[in-house]
Amino acid sequence: MARSKCPSCEYHEFEAVHITTKNGQKFCLIQCLACGTVVGALDEVKITNVIKSAEKKLAKFLETLNRKVINVCTRKNS
Repeated sequence: MARSKCPSCEYHEFEAVHITTKNGQKFCLIQCLACGTVVGALDEVKITNVIKSAEKKLAKFLETLNRKVINVCTRKNS
């Protein structure tokens, strides 16, 4: 898989920085950890939706994994 790079300094790590504009809008800037170049921005509503969606997917994955582990353990004990 290709590794993302900062268009300015070519560093490969990024961070999310929450900001509020003068008129009260909330954004999350995605910026290079090394030089601070902003490579993306999301509004607060989208971030919340992304997090909620990820939580639901993770919960479903963990439930499925737990069922499979229980099935394997049950087979071994039989």
